[in-house]
Formats: sequence, C-alpha cells, structure tokens
Amino acid sequence: MSVPFFETQGCVFFDFLLKPESRGEFNFHRYGNRTRCEASVNGFHVKDFCDKKELAISVGFVFLHEFIKKWRASFDENIFIYFGVAAKEEEFGPDATFSFHKKRKNEAWMDVEEIEGLDGAIMAIEI
Repeated sequence: MSVPFFETQGCVFFDFLLKPESRGEFNFHRYGNRTRCEASVNGFHVKDFCDKKELAISVGFVFLHEFIKKWRASFDENIFIYFGVAAKEEEFGPDATFSFHKKRKNEAWMDVEEIEGLDGAIMAIEI
C-alpha cells in the first residue's frame, strides 16, 4: 500500500485527500477541534476510487486491512478507524466509507458508545 500521509499541526491526513491550499495552516475552529478535522478530511467513499463499483465493499475491506498494517508500521499513536458499509440495495449501490483520526483526550468525532443506534452499518476500530 503506497498511500502517503501528510503530518501537520499534530494531525495526520491522507496526502491524496488534501487540497494543495490546505497544506499550510488549518482552521480547526471550522471543525470544532483537531479530531473532527482529521475525520472529515480523511473520510472518503471507496467506490470513488474503484474501477468496478460493484467491488467497493470488498476493496474497502482490503484497504482497511492494508491501512492498519501501514499505520502500525509508520506510527506509534492510537487511532480510531470508522468503516461503513452500504449494501447493494441502497440508493447508490454497494459502497464502503472510510475515515480515521488520532485518539485524543476529550475529543471525539463519533460517540462509539452510540454506534449501534445508527441507521447504517458502521464499524469503529481502535488501534
């Protein structure tokens, strides 16, 4: 997996998801905090990067596995990963969503204790 990371101001982002103008100073107040900024910027739909849209969920699981290996080899910090799955019966067909942020004291993007009450299938992983 050759997905490089970009580190700035105590945050880690997927390099390929950052706009060039965002490589300077981030306005974290727009998001509320660093955690919400990371989760928002690092979030994407897997099918947007798949040649065969019907394979988005399978590709998403492979990406998830490879991402965890890459993170553990690159960083010592804990993170939360959010992996969502939309079945083929959904309006836009099968898809997987992916996002992550560093684990920080007193900051959260999603309340993982309430995840079971959400409509979609979302898995939260702490590594």
